[in-house]
Amino acid sequence: MDALSIALSGLTAQTQRLAATASNIANASTTGIVPSADPSAPASTVYKPLQVTFVQLDSGGIGAGVKAVVTPDPNGYTVVYDPESIYANSEGLIAAPNIDYANELVNLIETRLAYRANISVIKTQDAMIGDLLDEIA
Repeated sequence: MDALSIALSGLTAQTQRLAATASNIANASTTGIVPSADPSAPASTVYKPLQVTFVQLDSGGIGAGVKAVVTPDPNGYTVVYDPESIYANSEGLIAAPNIDYANELVNLIETRLAYRANISVIKTQDAMIGDLLDEIA
């Protein structure tokens, strides 16, 4: 694998991370029905925060980039008392997503830094190919 494809895989993975973080921030204040253990009960409408896990891609035992796996956290909610909500159960409880704004901000900063690093790799590869072509020509 060449450096360009590895850097591009990093950019793609960080794009998915950015989308998941933006979704978490946008839905942080949404609420829904408290999930029930009863399978016949209606499904919960609470937003499930997205988690991003990075998986190393291999090609013949050699690192070939990275892939982002985005999964919703099935237990990513807190039960909150709000009897005025349309989602409140008979006890006045609703479900609110567990989203930590500080953690999401850190994710945004890390994503920005990873973007810069991958762009630097692409620029360096471009410069090296340009120098090689100048030498050949």
